[in-house]
Amino acid sequence: MRMLSGIFSYLCTAAFSVVSATIVYTVMFLENNGFASFMAISFFMFAAYFIFAAPVQIFLNRSPQKFSSRYLVAYFIISFAVCATAALLLGNGLIVFVWYKLYLFSFLSAFIYWFWDSVFFQKK
Repeated sequence: MRMLSGIFSYLCTAAFSVVSATIVYTVMFLENNGFASFMAISFFMFAAYFIFAAPVQIFLNRSPQKFSSRYLVAYFIISFAVCATAALLLGNGLIVFVWYKLYLFSFLSAFIYWFWDSVFFQKK
């Protein structure tokens, strides 16, 4: 039963994080198109959270703490690396490192995941 509780907590964390981050992304980067591509963006957000944030979450949950600033810093470092790499691979060049939106979105996506992780997954 404990394993089902962990899976449910992770699914809630992932679902709420994906929806929240998709809304933030849509507001920040898609001013003209609005929510037309909400499902596609949600898919990519889920993939990014599943591939990059979930392993960090598993590693950090060896000593669970609610709303730990150390967890937020870890999520931000991973989020920034993923966002910067994606921006570089999309052909934007090194100019992406002067975009305030890169830093803002990296922090917000880390904050969102950290918040929902603390709400649903952390027990202490």
